[in-house]
Amino acid sequence: MIEFLSRSAEILLGSQLEVDGWKKASARAAAKFVKTGMVVGLGSGTTVTQLIRILAEQRPKAIFIPSSIAIQKLASELGLELGSLEDHPKLDLMIDGADEVDPDFNMIKGKGGAHTREKIVASAARKVLIIVDRTKLVKRLGERAPVPVEVLPFEYKFTMMKLAKLNGKAILRTTSARAPFVTDNGNYIIDVKFPQISRPAELEAKIDMVPGVVENGLFVDVADEVFVGHEGGCARLKSKSDFLNFILRAKV
Repeated sequence: MIEFLSRSAEILLGSQLEVDGWKKASARAAAKFVKTGMVVGLGSGTTVTQLIRILAEQRPKAIFIPSSIAIQKLASELGLELGSLEDHPKLDLMIDGADEVDPDFNMIKGKGGAHTREKIVASAARKVLIIVDRTKLVKRLGERAPVPVEVLPFEYKFTMMKLAKLNGKAILRTTSARAPFVTDNGNYIIDVKFPQISRPAELEAKIDMVPGVVENGLFVDVADEVFVGHEGGCARLKSKSDFLNFILRAKV
């Protein structure tokens, strides 16, 4: 398993076209679960972008609830019917991506800064499907990705100091112009790199207790199934044993 995870990290530096193909494979597999009459939540990120393009080709008679302005814009441009949680408080399905997924289906999300809205939409869904390429599978959360924390701009440096006291390295996310990255909610993102995350649920709760924190990118007990794109197509993982068996079978 450790060898697989190491090789997966190497792929990040390899062929982006190959990885894009894996993303598309996972998105296409999950898209099959969108049926007529459903109300479906949409996450954000590059794999969800692939999903939306596939759904636009299939034209399912469903209503979609986007979790970011960018995804809302793309889905609208491609002709998908959009709705809101106010009108549809119970979703049949939520399909989203992830930055890291561990064997217990715990996740780190928020590389795009939309994790607060994603948690809200996911909380309304009866079932949550996660679509990733195999480079996103990890033995333990935090191996490569920091935990994105959305914070209020007010005295954000104070909030950063508090977050650092949780034994993490806290860095303000900035744009290419070195200005603070601003979320769709008008807040900032602090990326916190922890040396290890052995108890994701405990850390999630501790982060949320820090004054100034809006939401963090640890998603615990959210995912029901994980669709993993890889060289051979897409694997549908329903349990921890599925995850471990996939690792053992994977050609790396």
